[in-house]
Amino acid sequence: MRVAAGVIVALSLSSSASAQTSYPALEQEPACQTLMPAAAGGPLPRNPDVVVLRFLGVSNYELAYRDNVILLDAAVDKLSWWAPNNITADDMIKHVNAILIGHAHGEHLWDAPFIGEKTGALVVGDPISMRWIRGTGRIGDKKMAVVKGLGGETFKFNGFTVEAVQGHHNIVPDEYMRKDRAAAEAAGALKGGLTPEQQAHDRRLGGMVPLDAEEREKLITEGTIAYFFTFDNGFKAFYTDSAGPTTEAEKKIMQGKGGIDVGFIPYYGGELAIPITMEYIRLFKPAVMLPTHHDGHRNRMLDMPMGPLNLAIRDEFPKSKAIAPLLRTPVCINTATKELYLGN
Repeated sequence: MRVAAGVIVALSLSSSASAQTSYPALEQEPACQTLMPAAAGGPLPRNPDVVVLRFLGVSNYELAYRDNVILLDAAVDKLSWWAPNNITADDMIKHVNAILIGHAHGEHLWDAPFIGEKTGALVVGDPISMRWIRGTGRIGDKKMAVVKGLGGETFKFNGFTVEAVQGHHNIVPDEYMRKDRAAAEAAGALKGGLTPEQQAHDRRLGGMVPLDAEEREKLITEGTIAYFFTFDNGFKAFYTDSAGPTTEAEKKIMQGKGGIDVGFIPYYGGELAIPITMEYIRLFKPAVMLPTHHDGHRNRMLDMPMGPLNLAIRDEFPKSKAIAPLLRTPVCINTATKELYLGN
């Protein structure tokens, strides 16, 4: 199921391919040859049909298309347990048009106020997330959009629209979470403890987005937002940062659609994860699946191996491509021809 770095996969062809000859091939597209995110000053794709996607850790992705740079979640700074992405929030302020937030846990939004203030980006999120963001005083009301995902909340960009869709937060049983965290802590102990500086850094981030008991409860069923992308040429993508179950709003937006081109699909929960993730795969039938929230962090949760999920997808949807890109690797797709290129 994996696509080797530097290899183009022709998922399907279209008659518009001949119109692409004036633009560089994907393996020569400058935006597909660098690890530098567009938000940090990296190049935008030259070809107006090419979208460039970059995994930035946890559920954070960057989407670059035409003159748009969209951040899907905005927690660039990482707890010391996670693999470093070698960029900072200070780097990610060169070009951002919008920040789309999935839910109000810190590792999904703690850099949104800073990046939004520095770039003037539109910040979109659920009421709980936006309550915290408004409280920072960094973002003015004209640059904030509070959404509930129940229909009709659509945002137009150059070449595509985005609709907010109500999602559902992960509900892995507490007993499983306790065992998973104990295993992660034991594995992390083999690497040695954190330095005092790392501990201070993690305390600062960990306490940045406090929630009261009512907000923690509402977040599960009311405060998780997914986003459905419809490009002007018919290309479709879906992003969600926490593993459901799928919701009525998600089912509704897929009515009359046979499938989508890209699905950013959550994958967490050990043995419980594959059935949950496959519920999304069956609903959205993505041609390309990119995982969210699958990377573990020491002392908190185990990294999720992609092999078992990829086998389940291959068995049921052999034409789908499940890819777990490395941090900042460009995943480039021609939205007209559906060609895919995975950079190094």
